[in-house]
Amino acid sequence: MSAFRNIHYRDLIRHALFWLAYILYTAVTYKWTDVDELGFMLPPQIIGIFIPLTMVITYVNLLVLMPRLYNRRRYVLYGLFFLLLIISGGILARALTHYFILPWEAVHDPARYKKEIKELWIPIRIARLAFDMGVVVVITMVFRMMRDHIQREKLLRQIEKEKFTAELNLLKAQINPHFLFNTFNSLYALTLNKSDLAPQLVLQISQLMHYMLYSTSGDEAELNDEVNYLKDYISIEQTRFANRVEVSFQCAGVAAGIKIAPLLLLPFVENAFKHGVEEGLGWVTINLNYRDGYLFFKVDNSFINKAIPGKPGIGLANVQQRLNLLYPGRHSLSITKNEESFEAELKIEL
Repeated sequence: MSAFRNIHYRDLIRHALFWLAYILYTAVTYKWTDVDELGFMLPPQIIGIFIPLTMVITYVNLLVLMPRLYNRRRYVLYGLFFLLLIISGGILARALTHYFILPWEAVHDPARYKKEIKELWIPIRIARLAFDMGVVVVITMVFRMMRDHIQREKLLRQIEKEKFTAELNLLKAQINPHFLFNTFNSLYALTLNKSDLAPQLVLQISQLMHYMLYSTSGDEAELNDEVNYLKDYISIEQTRFANRVEVSFQCAGVAAGIKIAPLLLLPFVENAFKHGVEEGLGWVTINLNYRDGYLFFKVDNSFINKAIPGKPGIGLANVQQRLNLLYPGRHSLSITKNEESFEAELKIEL
């Protein structure tokens, strides 16, 4: 019954149009086949027996045999039942013609009745009827397979799109907690020292959060805005580390109208301050350049290779996944780490 419930009204329209076209074809070619005359005729055996029987075995195949056997890859068993179905259709069509149509022709069409063979069992005619029905069944089967293939492709594309959106939303959602964790660590360090810079830092964090909440909800953001965001973030970190960090930020080629995925560059800068300046003095160098449709972004920072490494952060792993989703085949990322420095170099075709 589930097969019948899955029939949509559009399918019903398509099926009705198919059978209407088939009936018209049969009516036009009936005399053409017998006496090479082109006309339009629907004799009782066609409209009353052959076409209804063809429809029955067609839907037995589409709604019973295909779902239960063919779609489950039981091809041999399906082939046997398919042959049995069309042969049964041919036998039944011949029997109904013999017992109902011949008596009708004897009264209403004596000329044709005289030409008819009066025997019930005529193997060649049964084979022809079965073949004619089988052709229609195969055609409808091919149509169904084509439709199912198209629907599967659409469903797969929809699933991939939903998966892509879900993954991207998850990755974007991870950015805010990661950013908050680092920035509130900075604020905590200042409050411990009762620094007068703490209120200014709170204001800067508020401005950054405003940008994150209201300017990065879309798929793209202005590169200019992202650069200003990085500058504000660097200012916060400079406030936190004071004289313990030496920062250089160079930017060139950035103009209005250039779009980039929001918050894509931040994890590199976060990572530089987190691992480059946590202990003692350190330095961070950031170079951003846009030319000929490409963004070149490079972050270098001092690095102390600890004997006991900590747990890896989610920042760079996050950005690598976002790059793979947003710019497949349009980016390159190189990360180099040694005993004294850490370098991340990113190239994106925007």
